[in-house]
Amino acid sequence: MNSTYFDEIYHARTAYEYAHGIVPYENTHPPLGKLLISVGMELFGVNPFGWRIIGTLFGIAMLPLIYIMALRLFKKSLYAALAAGLFALDFMHFTQTRISTIDVYGVFFIMLMFYFMQRYFTMSFYRIPLRRTLMPLFWSGLFFGIGVASKWIVIYGGAGLAIMLALALFERYREYRAAGRLLAEGRVGDQELKAACSTADKSFWKNTIVTLLSCVLFFVIIPGVIYSLSFIPVLSVSADGYTFKGLIDAQKNMYNYHSQLVATHPFASSWWEWPFMKRPVWFFSGGEGLLEGQVSSIVTMGNPLIWWTGIFAMLASVWFTIKRKDKNLYMIWIGFFSQYVPWMLVPRETFLYHYFAMVPFMILAIVYIMKLLDSKYPEARYLRHAYVAVAALLFVMFYPVLSGMQVSKDYVDVVLRWFPSWVF
Repeated sequence: MNSTYFDEIYHARTAYEYAHGIVPYENTHPPLGKLLISVGMELFGVNPFGWRIIGTLFGIAMLPLIYIMALRLFKKSLYAALAAGLFALDFMHFTQTRISTIDVYGVFFIMLMFYFMQRYFTMSFYRIPLRRTLMPLFWSGLFFGIGVASKWIVIYGGAGLAIMLALALFERYREYRAAGRLLAEGRVGDQELKAACSTADKSFWKNTIVTLLSCVLFFVIIPGVIYSLSFIPVLSVSADGYTFKGLIDAQKNMYNYHSQLVATHPFASSWWEWPFMKRPVWFFSGGEGLLEGQVSSIVTMGNPLIWWTGIFAMLASVWFTIKRKDKNLYMIWIGFFSQYVPWMLVPRETFLYHYFAMVPFMILAIVYIMKLLDSKYPEARYLRHAYVAVAALLFVMFYPVLSGMQVSKDYVDVVLRWFPSWVF
């Protein structure tokens, strides 16, 4: 494909303008994602490879990233590999990382910031030096800031980070109260336990205050600096240059655009329709040079097996993690719902690809349920094998309309178009 398609007409063009000091055409999103696109264009030229390569590399990097996320959650390379494999077989991961738009950057940094918050969540400043516990918070805040400077959807995940931090500190508070009671009642005979209780009793307030003050730095000040600096290439070419007023006006313009947008689109869909894939987004339809009876299309949607079973897996993960007190796995559904719930309040038209940020957490939920089944039913491994095989088969089946490959129109209409609203 030798030209732009779908929102590449905005983002790739704006990336070119950033790189060449031209007043940008598109200013409805923060600039960092488009600055990353411009890196590829500077390295490889103003061509489809140049404006798509950086996003594709980020998409590839998502696979080892979800691997290490799953490895930390499930402690076995089998389940980590399963998570990476399912993510690779998801249609939306494939299409969203091959188009020169900014969603891939936002989702990548969402994954990173939750990974590091999960690392903090499993630490205790009673048993680990306080400075060491602050490092995951620093990295989480750093990637939060980079993500917000790429796309505002990352702000939604910030609420999830705050919930995880609050839960972690509440757990430390419970330990502090329990230690205080044991010491007051003189029921601590073991010297090692007594030392642990004494540490908790003496250090809770100091450690908590230092942690919270550090979070102001990590999640407010540093992200604010990153975000402000990302606008230098945008505002420096304006008539007034880079000014504080210009920075504030840019935020107002973005907010007004998204809050007041009333345009309609034939492939728009509501938040409640996304898990069911009621309306995939038709990105591209080729016309020139096609043989009679052939079509060339690109559509973004999810792998039906992964997305439809993912609905039940996500709900089940909430139930089982709470029932089994698997607090270390709360990240799965906190990450998912912190990215999903805000869309329920968005008045403008939305699209299926906005669900992309939830897909990594949905896949982790599927793997979690498979792990539970494996632990209870040894024969469940056959179900796991069949699940992966069907997901792979569906990927192969739908590959023509995910990639733009020429294929028979009859094949698309008869084999792939399962519902009237699936247009490609």
